[in-house]
Amino acid sequence: MELTAPVAEASPAPEGTGNSSGNGAAGTYQPSPPVLLGAPRRRRSLGSRKQKVVAAIVIVGALGFLLVRGLANAMDYYLTANQAVAQRAELRGTDFRIQGSVLPGIHEVGATLHFAITARHVNVDVISTGSPPQLFRVGMPVVLDGHWQGDVFSSSQIMVQHGSSYVEAPTRKASSGAHRT
Repeated sequence: MELTAPVAEASPAPEGTGNSSGNGAAGTYQPSPPVLLGAPRRRRSLGSRKQKVVAAIVIVGALGFLLVRGLANAMDYYLTANQAVAQRAELRGTDFRIQGSVLPGIHEVGATLHFAITARHVNVDVISTGSPPQLFRVGMPVVLDGHWQGDVFSSSQIMVQHGSSYVEAPTRKASSGAHRT
């Protein structure tokens, strides 16, 4: 035969009969705090720790990809006319940029421009369907977008290459009547 002691269950006392000391003793009624309208709610968690780590990895990966692509486009270089002629077989069928100085003998036939460029004593005949920029002229270094079409470079865009050196204008000397301090 088992002997067990009866367990007394605590039930909340009716309102107003609770312990006035407020110490929260067992069996006393404790009213819940009032809910204020417009009070800030506790923000829910944005997910588990694992989800946050995966999200961070995805974001860092995307930023890394964009950075690499941006740098690759910024470093998109060109071949000089002599380099492009030397690599003509490998470059057939691919678009690339070629650089050279415009030679005399520019001819415009309809919407097509025929001219030649040179670099290190190697000349390349060019047919361009793109409109030339205003600064396009004989002797100007240009960079062309296009591809080989036989022995002729077929260009879709002409870009004038600006020099990277800046020469400051000479300063005027002060007049002889200037006051020196």
